[in-house]
Amino acid sequence: MTCAPNLYGINMYVVSVLDNGDQRTFVSESLKILDRIVYATICGSPKQFLLSEIVDIVPVDAKPTKAPTTRNLASLVQ
Repeated sequence: MTCAPNLYGINMYVVSVLDNGDQRTFVSESLKILDRIVYATICGSPKQFLLSEIVDIVPVDAKPTKAPTTRNLASLVQ
């Protein structure tokens, strides 16, 4: 089983899926990939997609990858 690593505090994913030739985009609270099937929790409901139907998976809400600069800290305080 392949689970999306949660090393950086990722707790949300944007999943784009092909649906009868149209692209659909969902926000998923959890994500697992097992035997070419993607298991995602979307709006609290479990969903399954074939890996071949997945266009893209993007993790969001991750911690910053670099230390905050003085300028960034000043903008956060305002």
